[in-house]
Amino acid sequence: MAKLSGSHLVRGNAAEPESLDPQQIHSLPAINIANDLFDGLVTRDRGWDIVPAQASRWDVSHNGRVWTFHLRQSDWSNGTPVTAEDFVYAWQRAVDPKTASPYAWYLEMLGITHAGAIIRGELPPSHLGVTATSSDTLEVTLDRPLAWFLETLTHPVMFPVPRKTVQLHGENWIDKSNIVSNGSFTLSDWVVNEHIVLTANKRHPAYKNLKISQVSYLPLTSPSSEYHRYQAGELDITSGLPANFYAHIKKKQAAEIQLSRLLGTEYYAFNTRKAPFMEANLRKALAYAIDRQILTDKVLGEGQIPAYTFTPPYTSSMPDYTPNYQLMSSEERLAAARELYRQAGYSSTNPLKVSILYNTSESRKKIAIAIAQMWKQGLGVDVELVNQEWKAAIESIKTGQFDLARASWIADFDEASSMLSIFASDHSSNKARFHYPEYDRLMTTALTTLDIHKREKLYEKLEGILNQEMPVIPLYHYVTARLVSPRVGNYYSSPQDQVYTRHLYLKQ
Repeated sequence: MAKLSGSHLVRGNAAEPESLDPQQIHSLPAINIANDLFDGLVTRDRGWDIVPAQASRWDVSHNGRVWTFHLRQSDWSNGTPVTAEDFVYAWQRAVDPKTASPYAWYLEMLGITHAGAIIRGELPPSHLGVTATSSDTLEVTLDRPLAWFLETLTHPVMFPVPRKTVQLHGENWIDKSNIVSNGSFTLSDWVVNEHIVLTANKRHPAYKNLKISQVSYLPLTSPSSEYHRYQAGELDITSGLPANFYAHIKKKQAAEIQLSRLLGTEYYAFNTRKAPFMEANLRKALAYAIDRQILTDKVLGEGQIPAYTFTPPYTSSMPDYTPNYQLMSSEERLAAARELYRQAGYSSTNPLKVSILYNTSESRKKIAIAIAQMWKQGLGVDVELVNQEWKAAIESIKTGQFDLARASWIADFDEASSMLSIFASDHSSNKARFHYPEYDRLMTTALTTLDIHKREKLYEKLEGILNQEMPVIPLYHYVTARLVSPRVGNYYSSPQDQVYTRHLYLKQ
């Protein structure tokens, strides 16, 4: 790639997106691109506040259960008007079992009327509680008031899609020759595993205010490759930093490092449906035997926060909650781990054999090696490390072909339910296959509780169940450390690690 110039921004993006179809997206690399390609009803400003996007204004009635959105006049990139019907079609498509959207659960979680019944195949998608009362008026009916409803509308699954284009081309509608979008940028090129190039959308209402005419996303899975390309002047923004490079880079390029605390957690998911990991005490033994402080300080060293709860403690509506094992010293935790390991029937003469599945990444490999050593030295566990590319790892997890799997979760909005809801029995992102009826009951109650203090108590109980049953091992809460070129103006950090290209500019 040639040296950077003009108003062409080049961003590292960590992985090839699984799709650019809003109703099929589930990873941050895909969300980053979708935020440029599509506008939902609302969006975020640089201060991360909710502001109008495709909806110019909205009204709430029926005690908070009915939301009416009034749309601005704007066109799709092919010149056809964006209408309320496009939102109806997209949301119905999201819950239609035929679509198999990984975020279908999201609409049920929001309480959009009949979403759950449609997902289960009990009603047709046309029964979803969303109606176009006119071409520019969208009415959404909820089963219950939801205090943070607007916050949820910035997720891609809630973005509109062009009905005629999707129906004409089927799953190929996102090909570069077919795709139609309504965001600040349009797709101009897509070479798998090489780059995705977007060009400023001349039909977008804010086109004249855009300072960047073109943005390229590079799916560089290696932070080292990103770093070297950044140093060579071929990359404006990296998606991260190479493992153990933070201190070195900080000495030389401190002004170019951007660090932000995220609403997200790195964790290992047990396959709780597979012997012997159906046993909670064995899961707890492995969780207790991990020294998280070593992971964050020695293996990573980029300011990550050791995690003993799944929900980051700085998440909105998450009360102060400290599990007992967090209060122990590392020596006390290891002693407790050894006793739980013994109770589960394992010893130096009868060691547990376990595999850790992780997707290709330098830092994830280092973490897996470190944890394997902790388990071997502390408990005598025999560990096999299994490395797979991103898509292969997702398929292995989906089909249950794993003992423990590396996973992560970034909150879709700043509210504890966005973290805790994934452990509901029927949640599509429940990688641990955790099934616990009391957890499901409490989660359902929390989603219908408007009183913030009552909701906080429910979240504390939910974290308590995760602490007691340990279906996953929280490892650390995220920070993002990346390099941003001095030529990039208006760069900002966000608690969901999303930076919209339309907010940026390039200095001359």
